[in-house]
Amino acid sequence: MNEPRYRSLRALVEAAVERHDTSVRQLSFMAKKQGFRVVDTTLNQIRSGSYKSTPSHETIRAVAWLAGVSDEVAFTAAGQPVPGPPLGEELPPGSDYLSPKSRKAVVDMVRVLVELEGHGNAGSTNTAAQESTGEGEQPAGGGDAGEGQKTAAPAAWPADQFDLAAHPPMELERERFEREHGGAGEESQIGPDPD
Repeated sequence: MNEPRYRSLRALVEAAVERHDTSVRQLSFMAKKQGFRVVDTTLNQIRSGSYKSTPSHETIRAVAWLAGVSDEVAFTAAGQPVPGPPLGEELPPGSDYLSPKSRKAVVDMVRVLVELEGHGNAGSTNTAAQESTGEGEQPAGGGDAGEGQKTAAPAAWPADQFDLAAHPPMELERERFEREHGGAGEESQIGPDPD
């Protein structure tokens, strides 16, 4: 089926009004009955062109459903990349049993990859200051960013120094020990010569 090209989310809201021959307020009630969380003020602002925030994934999906188009069409009209399935659904069995430390490592790595691929505005609400203090962290399950929320790249890992196959610079415990103790490694562990 060929779907018409829509240039904006505003055009999709207008198409939804025409499709259902109803008000924006009624559209929000219809979307809520389908399980979408979208309010009529948001839809009205999008329709009038006065909406200043970045629409959430939930809002875009609601508009897509109301206009009778695919999510891909709606995300494209909103000028956003089409998200894949929730990452949590693709994690291997046993992921839910990871320790808090391991979960944090997974979440931090995903944050870095999100920044490297340039999707920083679609992710969490953490700022560099929050990351350095540990404040504002989201659980591993994550979630859709709210409207207008942005994220900052981790201050310790500038994205311009890495390609997608690389990882942040790490120092192994052995390397740290050798740096701190001047290479006095294995031979110092044997003990004095019994002569």
